Amino acid sequence: MAQAAISDINLYATFRRLLAYPDEWHLERFREIWDEAPGSLDDLRAQYLSLFEAGLPQPKCPLLESAYVDSRAPGEVVLENKLFYKHFGLQLLSQAPADHLLTQLEFLSWLEHCIDAGNDGQSLRTAQREFMERHLIHWLRRAAAQCRGAGADGYADILDALLYACKDHEKPDE
Repeated sequence: MAQAAISDINLYATFRRLLAYPDEWHLERFREIWDEAPGSLDDLRAQYLSLFEAGLPQPKCPLLESAYVDSRAPGEVVLENKLFYKHFGLQLLSQAPADHLLTQLEFLSWLEHCIDAGNDGQSLRTAQREFMERHLIHWLRRAAAQCRGAGADGYADILDALLYACKDHEKPDE
């Protein structure tokens, strides 16, 4: 019974929720798991903003793939993400950039939903794996390290767990 309940969880939707702009739910969860959780929701939100959204010339730990890719122009990275989404029929309503981690997790969550609904699971699993290899695995470790360097070990742990989950999908299903 417990195993069935765990398998019903959309892992990418869970990570998207954990990494979203904080509310009371986040504060309660983070107090349960972090030794050094911020004392108030305002403190947690201030930490989130300074880590992920505000700062000069950029935030301490932007959640943008293009901030970590040195080998390609940022526009190329964004376009490749958009083309991936379009190819699989996902129209994003969010104002977030296509290479933002929350947008990428939304896409992976959507693919997972399609697989769970009984759509062509093997090709969608292959698409998930390819997307993670091209667009997540290569930059999440750097993002986690930047979070640690900024004293945000809890968020770094979440990014490390996401990286682990993505790497677990690298191997084809047997």
